[in-house]
Amino acid sequence: MKRVWVGAVAALTMAVPAAAAPTTVTVTGSVMSGIDAGGQFGVAGASLAGRPFSAIFTIDQAAGSSLNETATSSYLAGMGAASPISAVLTIGSASYRFAGSQNGLVRVTDAAGNGGTDSAMFFVDDTDLSQQPNDNTLLSLGFDTLRNVLSSPGFTAVAVSDLNLSDNAKGVVKIANRDATTGAFGTPTVADLSIETIRATVTSPVPEPATWAMMVAGFAMAGVALRRRRVDARVRFA
Repeated sequence: MKRVWVGAVAALTMAVPAAAAPTTVTVTGSVMSGIDAGGQFGVAGASLAGRPFSAIFTIDQAAGSSLNETATSSYLAGMGAASPISAVLTIGSASYRFAGSQNGLVRVTDAAGNGGTDSAMFFVDDTDLSQQPNDNTLLSLGFDTLRNVLSSPGFTAVAVSDLNLSDNAKGVVKIANRDATTGAFGTPTVADLSIETIRATVTSPVPEPATWAMMVAGFAMAGVALRRRRVDARVRFA
């Protein structure tokens, strides 16, 4: 009966497969300069300078994406369906979503204490180059500083609250404006961004239906093993 119990425990353990938890990275700051040519953030043609912004990146390793981790850096990237990152950018009170449908990457390096720099980069690109727009539709934010501001190279552990332009803490947003009727691309919405804070939050993954099924099966097997042990104990006692 001991072997049955061990087998049930093994089945229960297998019912909860390991999975990388998605990470949310929130970046805040202000717009240094920019024109809202397409009106994505309010009135078309209006200046975006001086407005606060927040960018919320969702990082989730996708099938086919490339993950490279060393003692001082983490790099995760992918193209198309393998893009591991998307973002929602809010300027003022309006938001625009970047799906990362063409390209996406996140890179974090913790090397300021080893003669290098501490850096982070979050990039999403929705440009279909086959359509040859006059500018990309992308969001790129990051910093590169000699200050030792990171405690680890993992992109799930970034938490910096006092970034400034001397840390090269900047970003850019470009949204190619395409006329749905003619297919022609007009003047893009552009903005240069100054970053003040970056903070990562790890999200607890929700089990897939198949995972729930495996968990139920594992508990069931454990229950059967327990009942058999009780019956076996009664027989030997009698």
